[in-house]
Amino acid sequence: MRHRRRVPVPRALVAVAVLGFLIAVPAFPAGFQVMTQGARATGMGLAFTGVADDPTAIFYNPAGIGFQDHFAVELGASVLGRESATFVGANPYPGVGAAGSVQNQVFGLPHLYAVVPLTNDLKFGLGIDEPYGLGLRWNNPELWSGRYISQNVVIKSTDINPVFSYRLLPELSIAAGADYRFSGVQLERNTAAVDPFTGAVVDVAHTKLYSGLTSNGAWGYNAGILWKPIPQLGIGATYRSKITVDYDGTATITPRPTGDQIFDQLVATQVPFGVHPVKTQIAFPASINTGVGINLSQSFTLSLEADWTEWSSFQALNITFPGSGLPAIDRQTNWNDSWAYRAGIEWKVGAGWAVRVGYYYDNTPQPLQDVGPLLADNNRNVYTGGFGYNTPTWGFDVGGAYIVFKKSTVTPASGSTDNFYGQYQEKAWAAVADLRFSF
Repeated sequence: MRHRRRVPVPRALVAVAVLGFLIAVPAFPAGFQVMTQGARATGMGLAFTGVADDPTAIFYNPAGIGFQDHFAVELGASVLGRESATFVGANPYPGVGAAGSVQNQVFGLPHLYAVVPLTNDLKFGLGIDEPYGLGLRWNNPELWSGRYISQNVVIKSTDINPVFSYRLLPELSIAAGADYRFSGVQLERNTAAVDPFTGAVVDVAHTKLYSGLTSNGAWGYNAGILWKPIPQLGIGATYRSKITVDYDGTATITPRPTGDQIFDQLVATQVPFGVHPVKTQIAFPASINTGVGINLSQSFTLSLEADWTEWSSFQALNITFPGSGLPAIDRQTNWNDSWAYRAGIEWKVGAGWAVRVGYYYDNTPQPLQDVGPLLADNNRNVYTGGFGYNTPTWGFDVGGAYIVFKKSTVTPASGSTDNFYGQYQEKAWAAVADLRFSF
């Protein structure tokens, strides 16, 4: 008869499994903040702070609606997907020869903007958009070597942004508004243990965290300014505050039968299967965007921009598990502030028609040691383009972006928070379409 001893699956191990999920909450916004909230701006490399002359200004620079004199509604959506995302393992773990790939999921993120003139100088705007919303699901999740860190991550957010803009002078407009952000997550991973009878490492539990979109939300604010010293030049800046969301969710831990009934029974005495509450607090970062829009002629507009995001505020993450007996956890993340540099051109080619091209370089806030299956972000080059047709009463625009991430190579020399080494490579794309009506 085999000797039975306590299975080495302490509750702290399960707590660590849940911790990895919550770290993905800020990771996705940092690495995949969705700036494609307007088709025209997307075609111009997202360099729109100094232009801001359609209703999407509510997102890019709300002071721009101070120069818009008609009631207008613009609605549309961004569609985002991956061309490819792969991992090649290295020693010491998961080892040379290990590999993985991410499903080529497609995400649709709608947006709506409305501008309402109250007086000649005072305008009201309302924006509804989804500035954070993507996912990362690994193929073959039950065999993928990183399944103990992450199998699936989804984050979704919806912002409601009312704003007022006032035109102080014929050439100067300012704006201020509020942001209310709903946010929710769904995350999954497995937990492993050593079978004391065989010495094999086997999957013993699956953890799924869920936090509903409408049950977690918080307020922030934003402000903007747009100065046009001459009609051919716009100089703009906008600020969006940090938004701190308190998350209340559940962690559902279910057994993964190993085929050894005695071992499975031992696991059941040590792992707290069932549903447990989870709490944490995430600070979405503040940002400052500055840009210029230059009308080189009646046909050509050049836009330039530099954006800063305050990710240095995300240095650690505190997790609690109220009433479950699982210990609280504090994980160091050590993210950095990041910059993005953007440029775009719009060329009016005929009555109402325009074509656009753009480029931007986006620096990642994620240090290399934090790169892993939850998020493998890196600096990226982004190439954009688009076209549109617009009249004073209606119009449509289409824009797209092709995103090429630099390779991320995690080695023992760089260190790894997850003790998971190898090289990540990714290419992604975005497409945006908008329809506008003005009265």
